[in-house]
Amino acid sequence: MKFKVFGVLALVAMITIPAFAADDAKEKKKKGNRGQFNAAGQLLKQLKDVGLSDEQIAKVKELGKDATAKIKKIKDDAGITMELTKKRQEIAKAMADSEKKGAELVAAVNKEAGLSEAHAKALKLANEVRMEFHKSVVALLDDGQKEKLPERMKRFAGGKKGKNRGGKGGKGGKAGKAKPAPAAK
Repeated sequence: MKFKVFGVLALVAMITIPAFAADDAKEKKKKGNRGQFNAAGQLLKQLKDVGLSDEQIAKVKELGKDATAKIKKIKDDAGITMELTKKRQEIAKAMADSEKKGAELVAAVNKEAGLSEAHAKALKLANEVRMEFHKSVVALLDDGQKEKLPERMKRFAGGKKGKNRGGKGGKGGKAGKAKPAPAAK
């Protein structure tokens, strides 16, 4: 009789312990990644169809760690919490269809979310760090890979946006304009 009870208890333990362990692992994964910006992970998802080499992927991850650390420091120093970031994202989604565009929309979203001027400056600085990271990653690509870039990322390869801003889009835009001129003469 004691052997049967022991067998039943062992069976129950074999079934429940792995189930609890799996739940704990899921919970740890959720808590560990929740709200954390991962520059490299997000960008690598966008570049999945570009055909990055293992060496390029490693370099993107290295650059991403640096960008992520800088962005985290900027946000932490300004006191930007996850709750504030989440609130701002929700308001931005709600206002996406408004007549306001560009800087006017950003200012309206920030005001509605209750961001201080210091918060707004920090978010702008964090965005600049993110843009520099994207430019650095695109600079790693060869011409064939740049052609496969998603449309929204082509601006980092010397696309339209850089040209509209008087060539401030980076060296790629200026170099592309300078080379054809001598060949035409």
